[in-house]
Amino acid sequence: SNASFGIYMPKWSGTIYELLSAPVSWVEVLAGYVGAAATKSVMLGLLILAMCTALGLFPAPALKTLALGFALINLALLLVFLSGWNERFADPSLTGLQTYLGVTVVAFILVLGPQVQFVAAPFYSVIFIFGMLRLQPRALTLLALYLLASYSAATFWRHQFQPESIDWRRDAVISVLVVGSSIWFATAAIYISRLRARLRASLQHIAALATHDALTGIWNRRQIDQDLEAAVKHAQRTGSALCVLLVDVDHFKAINDQHGHAMGDEVLKVVAACLAGSLRAGDQVARYGGEEFLLLLPGTSLAQASVLAERLRAALQNSQALPEHETNITASFGLAVWRAGESASHLVRRADRAMYRAKAAGRNRVEADSPVQALG
Repeated sequence: SNASFGIYMPKWSGTIYELLSAPVSWVEVLAGYVGAAATKSVMLGLLILAMCTALGLFPAPALKTLALGFALINLALLLVFLSGWNERFADPSLTGLQTYLGVTVVAFILVLGPQVQFVAAPFYSVIFIFGMLRLQPRALTLLALYLLASYSAATFWRHQFQPESIDWRRDAVISVLVVGSSIWFATAAIYISRLRARLRASLQHIAALATHDALTGIWNRRQIDQDLEAAVKHAQRTGSALCVLLVDVDHFKAINDQHGHAMGDEVLKVVAACLAGSLRAGDQVARYGGEEFLLLLPGTSLAQASVLAERLRAALQNSQALPEHETNITASFGLAVWRAGESASHLVRRADRAMYRAKAAGRNRVEADSPVQALG
């Protein structure tokens, strides 16, 4: 089966692909692969066949052929993963290929050892358990059909070329067991696959809730704070420019008081859409709290950021967020450029100070904090 190919690691919970994708040394990779070749799955499969050989149920030459085949398959998989050739496929773990190889190997075992038909059901079960971790329902259904077809072909071969090995009562029981267990495992695997898809969708939704503002759909403060810390570290390491722009909606309390909180929410959505739609590639915007928004502008000088801020201010003023009330939405902008050794929080405080200066100067304007001016 697939597990007999050494797919599962003794020290790793994932596949060879996940092992090779992990940040480990090549020595660890090779050691892990050598360990994988002697995992309990491959050893158990070969041990069962070796016991059958000792009991006269499985021919010794066939066992040697299978052992060599396992080694060659493991080597081929290792070379494919190490070369990166598997990255060309939709599923880089090549789970589908491995499951089909496993089913094919089991069919050969049944042909080579007419007296070991009883291993079919447990070997097939292992393949389905492995496949359900990654394969989609359609792929699992096709795998089940291929399994039944290959098992039928192996049985037909024995009836045609090994009639002396036929025991109708035994073969009937094993066939019912194989067909029944295959259908059951395929159904269970499809059900689990769908559960995994729903779980994956739920986790993506939870991740979105953790990083996005529920009202506006843009980044929330938690996410932008993380991105800002990373941007500051990058600027410190590379010496590149970095600017932060704080935006505060003017007279927002009055909008809530006069038109209601529902209108206030619509204003915030319009502001978020206007800011996000006017940014360049690489820039980020987040709702920083209440009616405040923070824009992260990596690789941007103070002069470039000033031009961008003025363009955003004009775009917001012309957005016609409240057409039925004949009122335009305006905002005050505070800009600060990062200076060497400055922390992210200090940079935001300087942008906040500039924004309050814009408020004091009449609102609907852009103010920049001097990079050499100290906080009071």
